[in-house]
Amino acid sequence: MKEQPNFTIVYVFGPEQCAKKYEEDLLLSRDAGEWVKIGETEFSANIEDLSSIEFVMGKTMKRIHQESRTGIPVICKIYDVFIFPYQKGFDHQVRRRLSSELYDLETSKKKNEQLEEGQYYIKAGVEFVYGVTRSKILYAVQSVDHELIAKEAKEGNVKMVELLVKLCQFNQKNLDNISEDNNAESGQKKATLDLDRILEIGDEVILTKDGSNSIVKDNNGEPITAKYIGGNRFECKGETGRSSYFAKTYLNQYAGKNLQTVNGNEYWTFNGKKLTLLRKN
Repeated sequence: MKEQPNFTIVYVFGPEQCAKKYEEDLLLSRDAGEWVKIGETEFSANIEDLSSIEFVMGKTMKRIHQESRTGIPVICKIYDVFIFPYQKGFDHQVRRRLSSELYDLETSKKKNEQLEEGQYYIKAGVEFVYGVTRSKILYAVQSVDHELIAKEAKEGNVKMVELLVKLCQFNQKNLDNISEDNNAESGQKKATLDLDRILEIGDEVILTKDGSNSIVKDNNGEPITAKYIGGNRFECKGETGRSSYFAKTYLNQYAGKNLQTVNGNEYWTFNGKKLTLLRKN
């Protein structure tokens, strides 16, 4: 007897030749024929199993093989996977935060014409989005995560909130892990700054425009700060993530920059000194 699903995987994949561009958080352009596809699949597992990215990726790879039957004309690669409690439509929730216009491949349309009504295959061309970056997808996933947590907390569902927090942490952790694995495979793994050597849990850092005293402030005139929570991760404005993610987000939003990639530790300061300088000392 087939187990009832208790989790939903939302997976992001696209052409293999676009993988490096996606990993570097560069804009995927429709004019250049670049896209991602965001879909979902259901599965059953214990919460303990979700600590392994290989376990989740294995569940998802089957979907990639199925998609190849629907007319996608290029070799594809999984970019990211995210997990939610079982419910249909999480992929749509993520997609609708990214783009209101869908990208239909011409070859997919031709393949769709050959499919009879009621066949199992998912028609290609209904889950594609373009004009996105990896950070935008992450933001969309975090937005869904936080809405779920807020809803369950409001209804007093403590157990569900605890589960959602674990899944939210998984989604962020495995995004980082996939990025590091892909960089290692290409021989371009970047050195990371071990912040545990210079910061303690609860220490507060301040975002600057150039690593000096030019503090970045929000629309209310308040400095952008983040609290260190350990493991090279911070909490900022209700989100958790790495220094680079928050630096890029708020430098672009409040400092008039247009950054695609950034070394966050060059912009975050502690006691007036940028984090990279503190490590060198």
